Amino acid sequence: MKKSSWYLLIGTLLVTIGMYTLMGWGHKSVKRYITQPTTTRTTTNTDAVYSLNTFEKTLKRYPSVDVLALANDETNDNSHDLTYRDFSIIPGLKATTTIDSATGERAMGTAMTPQGVTIAGKYLVTSAYDHDERLNSVLYVQDLKTKRLIKTVVLQGRPHVGGITYDPNAKQLWVCGRRDNWAEVFAISLKTLESYQLSKNKPITYSQRALLGTISRASFITYHKQSLFVGFFNPRGAGNIQRYLLDKNGRIQGQSLVGRLSTQVSVLTNAVLRQDTLQKIQGLAFYDGYAILSQSFGPGRSKLYIFKEDPNKTIYHKSDALTTVTMPSHLEQISNHQGRLYTIYESSAYAYRKTSHDHIDRVVSLDLKDFITLIKKEVKS
Repeated sequence: MKKSSWYLLIGTLLVTIGMYTLMGWGHKSVKRYITQPTTTRTTTNTDAVYSLNTFEKTLKRYPSVDVLALANDETNDNSHDLTYRDFSIIPGLKATTTIDSATGERAMGTAMTPQGVTIAGKYLVTSAYDHDERLNSVLYVQDLKTKRLIKTVVLQGRPHVGGITYDPNAKQLWVCGRRDNWAEVFAISLKTLESYQLSKNKPITYSQRALLGTISRASFITYHKQSLFVGFFNPRGAGNIQRYLLDKNGRIQGQSLVGRLSTQVSVLTNAVLRQDTLQKIQGLAFYDGYAILSQSFGPGRSKLYIFKEDPNKTIYHKSDALTTVTMPSHLEQISNHQGRLYTIYESSAYAYRKTSHDHIDRVVSLDLKDFITLIKKEVKS
């Protein structure tokens, strides 16, 4: 090969590596832009991507998950034998009503990617972002009991919305975001969420915004003990979880960034606790003295790690886990509500639909009471 050809080859490789680094920095993987399919729909869809039979077959490939998903706490007033039909279909996977970030006009998105899940009062709330980063991110609000989609809530801008959580005391939803290259979390009051309508083509307003001065990126979040636990996802090394305190009114503590006349609280805050985690952690939940971490990256199988909750712990070592559970691929956030662990997956998103080994287009909840009982028996033995 001629010397000039070698120079050309080396130059091409360097440019390619540079582009991968630039596009992939701070994201869970190198960005792969896609061409979204067109749609004739004018509202957010609520029908499934996969058949009920396909969903059932997927869960049955994971026996532990299948058993815990169909188990139900007998002390629950609404207790009945669960079936595969009882799990809520994730809305918006085929079409989502949102806003075009460039024009501010209403638009339909067909490449929304599910990320977060939480229970807010009587609602099941999930979050999603546009894979092509053209349309505003959204929240889907469903009736927890009937599973009916009540509304699509359009957020400001295009945050990755990797995590959402609910503060039942202050009655407000917290969402992971990013602003001016800073990690951010923002709050939406339940009252504002309930009254929001997209008829005016405007995103929802926030009650609080907080820049997080001690974490690189807000990848996931959970409310626990009057605090927000915010995590940083790292695909190549250790991630971390940091704790941010809330006051009795649910306001995050920190230095004010706006004048007193503003109706929105905006602060710069620092963590009071940092704990290093395993790599590729997507979510955190607490239950009955245990900390549960979800781990996932790409089409490979996901995992749940269960640790004893310890506020003095500085690092979550894999060897300290009481047990691990193999989960379907593309597991994202996890959230605890009344003894069930709600899990959401991005395998049904248009960007991953053809490459994922597992096919889950529903929010799957697992019975934590039976799960923890089994762990306690294993520890004793």
